[in-house]
Amino acid sequence: MKHTIENQQLRISVKEEGAELTSLVRKENNCEVLWQGDPAYWEGQSPVLFPTIGSSANQQVRFDGTTYPMPKHGLVKDMKFRLTDSGTDFLVFSVTDTEETRKHFPLPFQLSVRYQLEESTLRVSFVVGNSENQPLPYHVGAHPAFQLPRFQAQDEVHGYLGFDVTDKLVGNGLKPGGYLWPEGSFDVPLSEEGLLALGNHTFDCDTILDTRGFAHACTLYNIEKEKIVTVRFDAPVLALWAPCGGQAPFVCIEPWWGCCDEAEFADDFLKRPWMNVVEPKSEKTISYTITVH
Repeated sequence: MKHTIENQQLRISVKEEGAELTSLVRKENNCEVLWQGDPAYWEGQSPVLFPTIGSSANQQVRFDGTTYPMPKHGLVKDMKFRLTDSGTDFLVFSVTDTEETRKHFPLPFQLSVRYQLEESTLRVSFVVGNSENQPLPYHVGAHPAFQLPRFQAQDEVHGYLGFDVTDKLVGNGLKPGGYLWPEGSFDVPLSEEGLLALGNHTFDCDTILDTRGFAHACTLYNIEKEKIVTVRFDAPVLALWAPCGGQAPFVCIEPWWGCCDEAEFADDFLKRPWMNVVEPKSEKTISYTITVH
């Protein structure tokens, strides 16, 4: 089931499955900016990544010496959320641990995803609750995909990305299976305007994964260098991705509070880098925004 809200500038829809954003429309010209999903490229649109992001070493996580199988990008992206609160300009979806989730992640959790319209901006907040007497470690991330207007596969450039860093990005190398490979890091130079051209080979590396935590904003431009959307975040990791090396009608701008493992990682889940922790009997909120231009 989908739920829709709007204000004077934006209209959004969110489905209960995965609390996934399925539509983000600029009402002035009825322009849909969110990728609408196509299995020929990627059927996702904006999945929520929790309690892990990316690939776990050997597809497992470890707690107190016991291993648990963990799917890529965590557990909740395919779970049914409940609409627990709503108003004219906000929606809140919630999910809790189940017998099935505890086969993969043994800790109890509560996760709420709040979508709040603020003029031409959508704020997405992840609220993680811990009702237990022990700390709750987790990763959480966003994976929104944005359409590239007037995409033509034969074009050399389909659009541009701009950042609040001007010299370069640094892509963390990835091994087969999507594992971190710091020794394989590479520079991603930007143009004199501070832009990264999106072409058919931009993502031959699979994912541009900047783990320095320097960037806090990313703007998508069309081929005429007009702004489409700006994603703002305070995240330690920024992932940029499109399938087919970049020969696809969309690009993902993904703030991550966590990351995939190195292939050789064999330590406890709590010792993974970029770990977030909710203390006992408390909750923690992490958010990012999407501004539609």
